[in-house]
Amino acid sequence: MTWRVIESRRAALLWSTVLWSTVLWACLACPIAPCRAAEEETLLDDWHCVYIMDKKVGYEHQRIARRTEGGQTTIQTRSETHVSIARAGMGLEFGVELTVDEDPEGRLIAFERIMRQGALAQVSEGIVEGDELVLLSGQGGNASTERIPAPHGLCPWALHRLTKEKGYEPGVTYTVEAFVPDFPGQKVEATMTVVGEEAVQVFEVTKWLHRVDTRLSILPAFPASQWVDDGGTVWLTRAAAGPGLSIEMRKATKEIAMAPGEPAELLLTTLVHTDVPIARPRELERLKILLLPVEGVTTELQVASGPYQEAQKVAEGLMVTVTRAHGDPGESYRLPYAGGEYADLLGPNRWLETEDPLITQMTREALGEETDALSAARLIERYVHGAITEKNLGFGMATAAETAKQKAGDCTEHAVLAAALARAAGMPSRVVAGITYTDGVPGGAFAYHMWTELYAGEWLPIDAALGGHDATHIVLARSSLNGPGEPLEIASAVVRFVGKVRAQIVEASGPGNEAVGE
Repeated sequence: MTWRVIESRRAALLWSTVLWSTVLWACLACPIAPCRAAEEETLLDDWHCVYIMDKKVGYEHQRIARRTEGGQTTIQTRSETHVSIARAGMGLEFGVELTVDEDPEGRLIAFERIMRQGALAQVSEGIVEGDELVLLSGQGGNASTERIPAPHGLCPWALHRLTKEKGYEPGVTYTVEAFVPDFPGQKVEATMTVVGEEAVQVFEVTKWLHRVDTRLSILPAFPASQWVDDGGTVWLTRAAAGPGLSIEMRKATKEIAMAPGEPAELLLTTLVHTDVPIARPRELERLKILLLPVEGVTTELQVASGPYQEAQKVAEGLMVTVTRAHGDPGESYRLPYAGGEYADLLGPNRWLETEDPLITQMTREALGEETDALSAARLIERYVHGAITEKNLGFGMATAAETAKQKAGDCTEHAVLAAALARAAGMPSRVVAGITYTDGVPGGAFAYHMWTELYAGEWLPIDAALGGHDATHIVLARSSLNGPGEPLEIASAVVRFVGKVRAQIVEASGPGNEAVGE
């Protein structure tokens, strides 16, 4: 299994997070059309070309309509976004289809969001019933229902109206709670600031447009800018995840927007390069590494200390020390876990279908009669590594049950399947996103990656994709995957590093690395 297959999928998920958030930001400054009485009246119908790193990779189409039925009026926003990316020459198609129905005051009535990643579709839909949002979500034929407090944020039409009312005088700034379908259970605040009028070129046309900067509380590190005309029409939206990593949406006709483009190669642009290579990284026992901002980046880097990882701020950046996880037999216990501290990390969710018959069967195959938690963790790691026989990028972030059926995937599929088997065996589990040293890159580099942590008396990292944990695994974020927005939350936490970090190897202890750092 090559580093390209296992690790580059992370970059795709992280970039999709920024892209879909950018689509939302674009909605915040859309125009309002005059009202005319009709059963269905189109208020907005806009097309945009989507560019990643100056390559046209797809399109976005948004239509807003006022609908009257049975004496009741609703505003419906429908948007469709499609992009294509490449990872080391392997392509993957992403798409989001979103429908939001709101009342005349801008409160949510219902929504449906379908995110397509390759051959899989992740569906979320919700309807407000009193003070609750009934949320149905699932992937690949598996679905779960939960009730969460109804969101109070404004929906797209109300946000359009508010933006128009506030106007475009330089210095105008305001913050409003917004409904974001990616995070239906969270309070999200959008802060808009009018910067001023600027000359902007969109394709061959140069226009004087108002610049409006927008920042979401859920993604504070990634502000977006829109350039709009006096009537509120958005001509250009731009966001950046670091030097050289940009996303743009440019207003166009339908024909231009849907014209074929060229996939953007994301793998090489998201690597974290090192000053010296690491020999035999999968056998490394201890790593001390200095993470530094790349030139031009002023954002403060943050990495938390945790199991087998210590992070310390230094004048230059962050000093991170990682040790290889072997586990402590003295801390282990007999399955199933009977404590209360991590009880919420034992049950099924939309990504970890622990009650699925195939997951149950695989758990029995992996563990047999083993009941020692530490031994079971090692067996799960080994079993999942062998069970996923097709190591490829043809899937998005599939659920555990879907992975079990297809026996295919990359690091994300290995991570969720291992987490599901652990929970089915009565062992608390969570997934981890971070960076791991890659084989095959001249000069040395880390790539974004996902693995699993299991509670075996202590939190033990395992890596079913690479066949084992080593000291090059640097944790950036963790997730239980229990909440509806957690996959994007963990991605947004990690994407803060994309394009902003370089690394210096201070010390590497292991076979073939005795001289490194001396």
